[in-house]
Amino acid sequence: MTPLPETPSFRLDGMRALVTGASSGIGLGAAAALAGAGAEVWLVARREGELLAVRDAIRAAGGRAKARVADITDLGAVAGLMQDGPFDVLVNAAGLA
Repeated sequence: MTPLPETPSFRLDGMRALVTGASSGIGLGAAAALAGAGAEVWLVARREGELLAVRDAIRAAGGRAKARVADITDLGAVAGLMQDGPFDVLVNAAGLA
């Protein structure tokens, strides 16, 4: 992962963002952008290895990230994620293949 981009006009310092589908694609890009803007990013995906790699890359670039392995098609898992809230930003980028 490249260094987190910083956009001075778009700051999210002190905010918490939940990003589903964060292990790849749009979710990964959104998570990196949110972390680069100063948000604490909570990453959610089904693939643990890829999810932890994204978390570690964001942290290595100076961002704040936590990872939760979950399948958001499971309502119980979604309810469990909400226990970590509240969140200021939600990006739902999870897709089903």
